[in-house]
Amino acid sequence: MRSLTLIPMVLLVLAACSPAEAPVPAAESAGVAAPAAPAGAAPGELDPGSLDLSQIALAMRIPEAFQAREAGAYLQIVVTNDRLGVDIAEDFPMVTTQDVASPALAAEARPGYRIWTYGLRAEDAPRLNAISAELSRLRAEAPGENELSFGAVAAGCWNEPEATPESLRRTLYIRIAPEGDFQVFVPEEDYAPGALPGLDSFWAACG
Repeated sequence: MRSLTLIPMVLLVLAACSPAEAPVPAAESAGVAAPAAPAGAAPGELDPGSLDLSQIALAMRIPEAFQAREAGAYLQIVVTNDRLGVDIAEDFPMVTTQDVASPALAAEARPGYRIWTYGLRAEDAPRLNAISAELSRLRAEAPGENELSFGAVAAGCWNEPEATPESLRRTLYIRIAPEGDFQVFVPEEDYAPGALPGLDSFWAACG
């Protein structure tokens, strides 16, 4: 399976009893619960036919001295079935969004910090729908054998050029289904410059 460098991942086992945490580099970890099961489904079961991948959203909480950058933000979706030889890994650019209603994010607000939100592009809907259709096919042909995982990258920059930040305190959130709410994807961690590849842009001046 193709993988990206040091990105948080969350793994959902389709039609299994519960989601599991995907193997990730030691530098970051992530865990997230599956969306609520639809009516008639077994508790904890994820129905890929009811999952609209185009509605997946991300959020990032960072100090106000930093600024999120749309360029370089993307979501990776990976679908695997070892027995059937399925190995899909596609990247989808994300765009910043405004005025996202979320009680969970409102509860995560903190003085001196800002929460940035991201959504997927409308033009990527055909590719996302194709993955959804493949998930439905796999669930019908091989229930319980398929894995769906997500990875994310969110870039940023330093918007106070007269000073140099000593660290970046960051939290990532994900919303898998629009009827649900955001939940912690990568817990808050304080990153020093150079501590994690992929975060270098946060120590570059904006503009």
